[in-house]
Amino acid sequence: MTNSFVDEFLGKFYLLLAAGDVSADGVRLVGLDEETREGVTVCLERRKQVAVDGDTHELLGDASILAGTYEEARRLGDFRAAELAEALGISLPNANNRLRRLVEAGALYRERSAGPQRGGKEFTYRLAAAGGGRGAM
Repeated sequence: MTNSFVDEFLGKFYLLLAAGDVSADGVRLVGLDEETREGVTVCLERRKQVAVDGDTHELLGDASILAGTYEEARRLGDFRAAELAEALGISLPNANNRLRRLVEAGALYRERSAGPQRGGKEFTYRLAAAGGGRGAM
């Protein structure tokens, strides 16, 4: 798989996701070797996107800020955005933005909380299942 192929394939795939032409819970890439992982990482960094290596559970791509967030999410297990924000010492909107990107990448799973509502939707987050899911490639 050449870097040109990766860029053409993943680039178009992410455009289709953004346009709503393709429906996926997240993007999880499996079966990458060292060379293809490098090509995927370069492509995703250029496009300011992230995906999860389904084999190693590492974030690939534009993950400089998200890597620490993902590690904290792994440490917390099941959590809410406010708990993550507190653990990282960041604002709740910042935590929600990072969580949205991790959910889109397939790194985390989000479900609506059953607890009392405080004027908005509240979600619980946890690591996505290791088996892949709809967004696995």
